[in-house]
Amino acid sequence: MFNATEEIKSRLDIVDFIQQYVRLEKSGINWRANCPFHQERTPSFFVSKARQRWHCFGGCGEGGDIFSFLMKIEGLEFPDALAVLAKRAGVEIKREDPRVQSERNHAYAICESAAVWFAGELQKSSLALEYLKGRGLTEKTIADFRIGFAPEGWRNLLEYLVAKGFRADDIEKAGLAIKKSDTPYSASGTSGYYDRFRSRIIFPISDANGRVIAFGGRVFEPQTHAEKTQNNAETGLRDSALAPLDAGLSNGVNQHSSAAAIAAKYINSPQTPIYNKSRVLYAFDKAKQPIREKNSCVLVEGYMDAVMSHQAGVANTVAVSGTALTDHQLRAIRRLTDTLVSSFDSDSAGERAAKRSLDLATTHDFKRLVAVIPSEEGKDPADIVVKNPARWEEIVAGARPVMDYYFETACARYDIKNPDGKKAIAGELIPHLAILVNEIEKSHWVRRLSGELSVPEESVWKELAKFSVRSNDEHTPFADTPAESRGRTRIEELEARLVGALLMWPEKASLLAGAPTMGKEFFASAFHGTLFEMLKAGKPVSVGTGQGTESEMQDLMFRAEVAFQNVEKKDDEIVLCAREIYKEKMKGRLTELSQKIKDAERNHEAEHLDGLVRDFQETSRQMNAFL
Repeated sequence: MFNATEEIKSRLDIVDFIQQYVRLEKSGINWRANCPFHQERTPSFFVSKARQRWHCFGGCGEGGDIFSFLMKIEGLEFPDALAVLAKRAGVEIKREDPRVQSERNHAYAICESAAVWFAGELQKSSLALEYLKGRGLTEKTIADFRIGFAPEGWRNLLEYLVAKGFRADDIEKAGLAIKKSDTPYSASGTSGYYDRFRSRIIFPISDANGRVIAFGGRVFEPQTHAEKTQNNAETGLRDSALAPLDAGLSNGVNQHSSAAAIAAKYINSPQTPIYNKSRVLYAFDKAKQPIREKNSCVLVEGYMDAVMSHQAGVANTVAVSGTALTDHQLRAIRRLTDTLVSSFDSDSAGERAAKRSLDLATTHDFKRLVAVIPSEEGKDPADIVVKNPARWEEIVAGARPVMDYYFETACARYDIKNPDGKKAIAGELIPHLAILVNEIEKSHWVRRLSGELSVPEESVWKELAKFSVRSNDEHTPFADTPAESRGRTRIEELEARLVGALLMWPEKASLLAGAPTMGKEFFASAFHGTLFEMLKAGKPVSVGTGQGTESEMQDLMFRAEVAFQNVEKKDDEIVLCAREIYKEKMKGRLTELSQKIKDAERNHEAEHLDGLVRDFQETSRQMNAFL
């Protein structure tokens, strides 16, 4: 009988699953892609449908099954990965007692319950629904994105969640409540806590697997006095009785939540055990498949822009919230596509954020395009979609190279005929040229700038040389530890290839009869050496008896399968692997003997010296005989 992990593996196909994160292409009987865990230009990341394994044969050398892939790419612990995959596979996992669930599991459960409550509150508020529909959202879109509403009142959500069995301090840790600093500790009661989101349209934020992990709240401006009166009637005298305390909780802000909301158009969940804003993109869970299918990702600035873009049919859209993309977010996008289309809002702040994102995208070798919204047609994608959804599709389809856009806007902004204008144009464009990674691309734009300004190319290169782009470790892509520093050497790779081949084709052990002295001591990896000695002797290899796990065996065979898939003369390759391993070990022995001979000569140890010389000669003879 299968255990839960084996049942999940039997139901989920690793190729289909990894396709959600990485664009795979067929390669013989396997699939391959550029490794998502380190930067490379030649694909070395392979996935085996037959073995349900993945492995990188490049710089990072990582590999494993569907669980290890999800854990590494999403930064999850095994229990979290198990929960995600079990849900996807339809496998029921026995739940832990809520009292012993992890902090993360509590946070997931709290956020999911809050999302359900917010959605229910939206359906109760005719004005909030009317507002969203007035912004152009359909009922289907509202439901698909689980958009909700937080009514006025200090503890509406808190009391709902506490009634469901959650503790107030856990609700605070999940980012949905705020605790007054001078209030005595209370784990379960709501005293001293109040709702973070009040009188706001709520946008649930999900991780890549669709689990709600945070919320964004937009101030609800159209709320009228009649709606406020209705909300107050629903909460009864409770809020009136709490008014003195609430005045203190608001830290000096007017106790009416609608007034407090004026301070910020949007508020978002803080950092929590399950939410890291630098790692999450809004709507990424819904956009993953369309991004891969269209081989492009459309980047917009806000929640409403992303939602409306999806509604208009541009489902490969994700959003950031008023900040530039982070390196981690860019990596997530780059696994799916090499093309980034950034929407330039007509206001200067939106354009600055888009430029920062596009500049950072150069380090990931993206094809960078801009979808420019004409100022006369609207301020942002949401405005365009409300008026004409097809027009937004046209703008995205007509996106052009970012450097073309930079040149056009800079040359239009200044007088290119006078020295001050030329200087200003160069000053605006050179920072964008300096960050280009590809030297051929950089040379092309230097030549163009030279032509536009009617100055020698040499002058542009000199100005470019003066401009220094400070390196920042945080923005260095794929800072994975090199394979060599992690202990994975060329010889260990050869060992894995050789042992994997003998596991796949045991009969080929006879090819190594010419190396009778080659045993496990020749291997850098004791695990590889033990397996080799057994396979060479024709002994059966069993799992779980100190000779390796099923996972380790499958990984070795998969690595060999990929290494040998285009090799016509497999026998020759197997012998070559063995010879290289043998040669390295024997060279090490010769080096050691050589040093001992020098020491014996220096110490005038004639008898010992003769024995060392004979050992040296015999070792050389053995090595030459096999090689």
